Amino acid sequence: MEKISAETIDKVASIYDNTIDTLDDVLVGQKNVKKVIASSILCDTRSKILLTGITGVGKTTLSNFFAHNFDSLRISVTSDLLPTEVQEQLKAHQSIRLLQLEEFNRASGKVLATFNELFAEGQLTLDGLTCSFNDFYVFATQNNIDISGIFNVPFAVLDRFDVNVAYEDLSFEEKRQLLFGEELKCDRRLNEEDIRFTKSMVDSLVLKKKSEDLLLAMFNIIDSLSYDNKRIFAGSNIRAHKFAIRLAKFNALADGRDYIKPRDLADFINCLYLHRINQSVIKMDDADAKQIFYDAQKRILKIR
Repeated sequence: MEKISAETIDKVASIYDNTIDTLDDVLVGQKNVKKVIASSILCDTRSKILLTGITGVGKTTLSNFFAHNFDSLRISVTSDLLPTEVQEQLKAHQSIRLLQLEEFNRASGKVLATFNELFAEGQLTLDGLTCSFNDFYVFATQNNIDISGIFNVPFAVLDRFDVNVAYEDLSFEEKRQLLFGEELKCDRRLNEEDIRFTKSMVDSLVLKKKSEDLLLAMFNIIDSLSYDNKRIFAGSNIRAHKFAIRLAKFNALADGRDYIKPRDLADFINCLYLHRINQSVIKMDDADAKQIFYDAQKRILKIR
């Protein structure tokens, strides 16, 4: 396969920068959220993104923006939503490019099983017939677990999300801008041709053995994470690692390189792996779990 040209790499970097600029017109603050989402959207055409945080920080705002850019379907999840209702809505929108799920962790177990089939296989079984879909994005929002009517989502379902993006608390100045500043207006739209281009470049980037060895060394650090001498992951991380490779490839290209550096993965550890931990093994609060991943991030950044 031919080496990716400098001009091509520059184009990937330009598309990424333009996407970040566009998101700055959509959402106040949340720099890390924008970085993770832009990278996830541009590296794959079927990324499944979970947006987590308290109410009022902009989860739905960002989800709505992406929904307006694609042929999309929005489902507002409630505790009494039935699998048949989900199936009928999806059956009528087989050409969707983006599925928008509001308050995902209000879903019942049977509805979650329906989504799990859809996420895992890109299809649904309806009355004995298979309903298949082309590549599509998933943007699901969920509020914090301490809000009434919110439930824990099983690991098997969470594991289908490529990234879980946690919104940060707003700073004093960001609150001032939201309360007293001009309302943000975004007249720009994402270009699907640009997305197909960046995705194809990620597909085309063949890593040299040195980059492969670096990624495997980073994955070994992640896989070795433990608490009370027990592995903290509920299962294999191969699925997470595969998406991590796509993110690392894309961020290398966006930074003007055709090879991987530790930073290309280290910046994304929490959103890639924190939702995949075994909650029955780790009996700790979120801050402690995040510390384990923060320590792993520091170890990865020291790799040379």
